[in-house]
Amino acid sequence: MKPVPVLLDCDPGHDDAIALVMAHRSPAIDLLGVSIVCGNATLDRTTDNALRILEFIGAKDVRVAAGCLSPLARELVLGTADGPSGLEGSPYLPKPKTRLDPLHAVEFLAHHLRAAAEPVTLVATGPLTNIGFLLLKYPSLKSKIARIVLMGGAMYRRTEYITPTEFNIFCDPEAARIVINSGLDVTMVGLDVTMHVIVEEPQFAQLRKIDTPLGRVVLDWLKFYEKLHRGQMGVGGALHDPLALAAVIDPTLITTRDAHVAVDLTGTFTFGATVADFWNERQLGTNVHVASSVDSERFFNMLYALLRD
Repeated sequence: MKPVPVLLDCDPGHDDAIALVMAHRSPAIDLLGVSIVCGNATLDRTTDNALRILEFIGAKDVRVAAGCLSPLARELVLGTADGPSGLEGSPYLPKPKTRLDPLHAVEFLAHHLRAAAEPVTLVATGPLTNIGFLLLKYPSLKSKIARIVLMGGAMYRRTEYITPTEFNIFCDPEAARIVINSGLDVTMVGLDVTMHVIVEEPQFAQLRKIDTPLGRVVLDWLKFYEKLHRGQMGVGGALHDPLALAAVIDPTLITTRDAHVAVDLTGTFTFGATVADFWNERQLGTNVHVASSVDSERFFNMLYALLRD
């Protein structure tokens, strides 16, 4: 099967880092480039993290462009799940030798879309600032976007772990609203499914068997990531961003429900919440495919295989 052309927009981040590794190593993905946004850490740190990761895995051919320093309309609120650098637990990653692309990420994305021989899938695993800005500045390029698969949102709140908001949407809700109302094919892979791909002891046991430099790095990332999640929520680290990327490699990993999703921009306690209407009660039609279930065993088997091969 022909690989899917992908542009990955991310804010590494431990789980973004694993998604980046998967995107580069999967034969189902043709990784055209990586754009970086602020979120898990400041832009300089997320950019440095991406370059170090790509240097470590030998992906020197993958171009990286830095994007927006802050959300479209608000002060930046940093994530807390990945430590101050955004990628704690991996001090031995090399200093990057690859030079950053001189284009701003929005121009970088536009350049690749124009040059693409076929429509490209945008995978967004951080706040949607770069993507929202791209759609505002270059609406004519929508025809070059096959679909957008984003990690973000929380809909059903089936468990105590799911809060009214999810960080990527909360960080830049205005950008999220632009993206989900763009008229493009948008799939939201949110906490309703990502909180079912959690690394606990059975997963750590499998990861410890992958005794390679990459396997050891990923294991170290997840040990640090797990400690923070365990302290905050009492569960292991959820692989939010890798699941969004995995759903492009194999769309059958998740099932979705169509809905009209709105983003709350004014709520005192629900600011940034994603509000889904699955029954068209507001008579607004649908604008998003919302991930509703996941085959977690197959997801983890995919992850182990990509780390081994």
